[in-house]
Amino acid sequence: MNDASRPIPWFGPEVGEREKALLAEVIDSNYVNDGPVTRRFEAEIAKLAGTKYAVGVTSGTAAISLALMALGIGKGDEVIVPDLTFAATANAVVMTGAEVKLVDIENERFGLDPEKARAAITPRTRAIVTVDVNGRGARYDLLEALARERGLKLVADAAEGLASRFRGRPLGSQGNAGCFSFSANKTVTCGQGGMVTTNDKALHDRLRELKDQGRRGPGTGGDDLHPALGFNFKLTNLQSAVGLAQLERLKARLAFTHERDRWYREGLAGCPGIVLPPVDHAGGEAVQWTDALVERREPFRKALEAARVGHRAFWFPVHSHPPYAAASDRFPVATRISAQGVWLPSAYSLTQADVARACDAIRAALKI
Repeated sequence: MNDASRPIPWFGPEVGEREKALLAEVIDSNYVNDGPVTRRFEAEIAKLAGTKYAVGVTSGTAAISLALMALGIGKGDEVIVPDLTFAATANAVVMTGAEVKLVDIENERFGLDPEKARAAITPRTRAIVTVDVNGRGARYDLLEALARERGLKLVADAAEGLASRFRGRPLGSQGNAGCFSFSANKTVTCGQGGMVTTNDKALHDRLRELKDQGRRGPGTGGDDLHPALGFNFKLTNLQSAVGLAQLERLKARLAFTHERDRWYREGLAGCPGIVLPPVDHAGGEAVQWTDALVERREPFRKALEAARVGHRAFWFPVHSHPPYAAASDRFPVATRISAQGVWLPSAYSLTQADVARACDAIRAALKI
């Protein structure tokens, strides 16, 4: 297959010999459950997020749910969630027993609109969950102030924001807690897994209890005392070994994302019909995938498929899913951005020639 006909991948996990080596160490130790390797992984994530504590859990969804539970959110409470996010953000709120209050997003960063969030607060509102879409931090300068003013808890869904920053501050350090995901299409993957970061010692202690059957420390599985209610959301040494190996390549991956974005901006400069949303590289922002807005997205996508150029459409807005059904006119920005958004090929294996070919296909697709 020549280069011109080879499929250009959208994205995907990259694992290799280093992951195998660290997994072998865990297997040889015969300690495959949540233990010292997970503690090392937690320490590394806390360092990246600039927080005192990090608690490993089974997924990003579990991270959000447990963070809210640890903050006392539950039945009868209302939690504000942006309408443009993966359904897991809203589902995580439902897992606590609380009610989801969907709010529209703002135009530039695709995060929760602070003024619309303010208008949505009711006497039952207890918390706000922000979403750092594709590594772009929500407007924490306004949202943290709003949460303090109204006495609300703030949990940051930073699932896509590992090692990215908002105005120089690491994502995952905002609000009461930050929540990360290590699923397959993240900058660092364990296959699955998640992490809650926080500077609050009491919150950290409660998270330890919630993720391990009410215990704060290691248990035997036998005559352990379980002083509090908890569940089983542990992150294993096996998963953490993969994560630690991935972290060794994080610096190179972040550098690649900046270079990849530059290739696209140069290759699509002056191209009508497509908008590449800004990225604050100088402020430490790093997007996982190069994204774009295209007005006539469906014919555009079909043309890219024909050219074997991988891509992915933005999520449907949460209000379009049956469990959260609501009228689209309540969420005009999320509805529009969802219908126009495309993540362009962003795999770590991409070469500058791949991006040049993708840009040629994009220019041709926009003429259809």
